[in-house]
Amino acid sequence: MEFRQLEAFVNVVQYHSFSKAAKEMFLSQPTVSAHVVSLEQELSCRLFDRTTKMVEITEEGEKLYGYAKKLLDLRDEAYTEFVRSGEGKQSLVLAGDSIALQYVLPDILEKFKKLHSGTEVSLVQKNSAKTVEMLLAKEADLGFLGRHEDVPELTFIPYGCDRQVVIAPNQERYRNLLENGYTLEELLREPFILRELTDDTEEDEDRFLEEHGIDLKTLHVAAKIHDKEIMKRSVSMGMGIAVMPLKAVEEEAQKGNLLIFYLDLEQNERTLYLAFRKEDEGQAVLAQLMSLCIEYNGRERL
Repeated sequence: MEFRQLEAFVNVVQYHSFSKAAKEMFLSQPTVSAHVVSLEQELSCRLFDRTTKMVEITEEGEKLYGYAKKLLDLRDEAYTEFVRSGEGKQSLVLAGDSIALQYVLPDILEKFKKLHSGTEVSLVQKNSAKTVEMLLAKEADLGFLGRHEDVPELTFIPYGCDRQVVIAPNQERYRNLLENGYTLEELLREPFILRELTDDTEEDEDRFLEEHGIDLKTLHVAAKIHDKEIMKRSVSMGMGIAVMPLKAVEEEAQKGNLLIFYLDLEQNERTLYLAFRKEDEGQAVLAQLMSLCIEYNGRERL
């Protein structure tokens, strides 16, 4: 009998639904069902009546529910006591691309730290491949990736989406383009700032252009810059235009420092994923952090 099995059972009881319990725990419905079935096999009894439209708890399930709640409450009480006393202080290592670490996590971590002031959080910027490597090596607890990887040891959960846009300085000629209409071909004739790639850089911007049939050699390249913040400042000063993720530029656009050109192209939007080891799926602190990430990215965005 394991805590994650008891948590699955308790959530099904409380939500009267396997699917709602799975959503609450950030697990798939088959995983929740498997946890409950394992409990039933171990205890040699039936915990739920699944013959009706509603999930109804059996008499044996009612008895187990009382014990399960006590065990889970006692576990949480012990955890809280050790965190409060400073012993057994928990730490989390979060690895991922610059979009998550620079533009998504700061607001989320501010709220998270209010709920878990005793948890130490470290951020490590890595591309998707290296983030997966860190997770498998247990050097990171939660990964933020721009794509789903086929790794059986890890669970991937969508937490939001993003898309590539073209940014330009807030100048009259670009404002006129926005007001009177524009095409991608017109934008491609402008001076371009490209992303200079390093080992830890995702190739999203350049790959985006190439996937839409744009030969980078035909562009008038004004500069190649690695850091996104320097790229944005260079654009705002009139050095050229650039392709960047929307999440990285929406704040500057709201302030009027940049103009955003939205591209009506297929496959322009990408799903953002959280990744963690399947063996860690029952950790309450991880679940809370993931919940905040999904809540934050569900807000109305620019």
